[in-house]
Amino acid sequence: MARHASGFLPGDLIMAQARKVIGSVRSLALLLVASAFVACSQPTVNDRSVAPAPVVSGSTATAAPLSASEQAAPGENSAESGSAATELQNSDCQKCHDTQPAEVAEAGGKHQTSVTCLECHIEHLPLGTQTVPECGMCHGGGGHYELENCLGCHANPHTPLRLNIADSPETSAGCLTCHEDKGTELEKNPSKHSEQNCTLCHPKQHKAINKCQECHSPHADFMTYEDCLQCHKPHSPLDITYSSDVDSRLCGSCHDEILAMLAANTTKHHDLSCAYCHQDRHPTVPKCQDCHESPHSADLLTQFPDCLKCHGNPHNLVK
Repeated sequence: MARHASGFLPGDLIMAQARKVIGSVRSLALLLVASAFVACSQPTVNDRSVAPAPVVSGSTATAAPLSASEQAAPGENSAESGSAATELQNSDCQKCHDTQPAEVAEAGGKHQTSVTCLECHIEHLPLGTQTVPECGMCHGGGGHYELENCLGCHANPHTPLRLNIADSPETSAGCLTCHEDKGTELEKNPSKHSEQNCTLCHPKQHKAINKCQECHSPHADFMTYEDCLQCHKPHSPLDITYSSDVDSRLCGSCHDEILAMLAANTTKHHDLSCAYCHQDRHPTVPKCQDCHESPHSADLLTQFPDCLKCHGNPHNLVK
């Protein structure tokens, strides 16, 4: 039989080639088995080290429960397994939300002292849907709380008493649900003030108060806003009342001739304040007998019943 140039018979050559092929296949099989082993030992996309998103409930927030396939196998470290529930605390909120806690601390009112973050925001994204509460969740009971569009005035719930107030009759109606006494006073004491919106004198912000001089000229140049309030109450400005120690100069700012006459008089009336005789309310005018009783005989008083017939003007008294 003829031999191949390599020295092998043709059958021997075929067997040698077959053995090479079998060796290559065996090596490839071992490589595939090794790759599969390595792949099985690596973490998958469902690795328990990726914490599920928390869901807030009540005043704490808990992580969503793990599925059965995600539970830690016996003997695994519980810290790595993530099976323990994660609770959010109020102190956690400011880790992401730095502006709102600062606003609450500065001007939160009862939103600072009576409730916590997690008592209003009872759920958290991405799984929670009630992340922003309705005002009515806490506030109710009729009157003011029946008004619509709370955020029209209380624009920022974290600073609830910093109000943005529009100059409108609708806003005034809202004011009167809390300040009913002021509305009643304006109604019982009609004046031009009664015709105005509350926000004309209390503009833009709650508790803002315009000074009288922003609309009115004072009776005298020396008068201040505090002097105006000695006689005029803003919600009943024509019902003029005053204390017993009100400065007579304030009376003289309207009644200047009478005050000058009294100042020039030499009787005891000169030493009395205006409010001593004209007590409590304008225009109180006392009777002479309120102080002097009946200094003359009954016959004389019968003949001259009007004291001023003889004594003239009380502010320029003649003895």
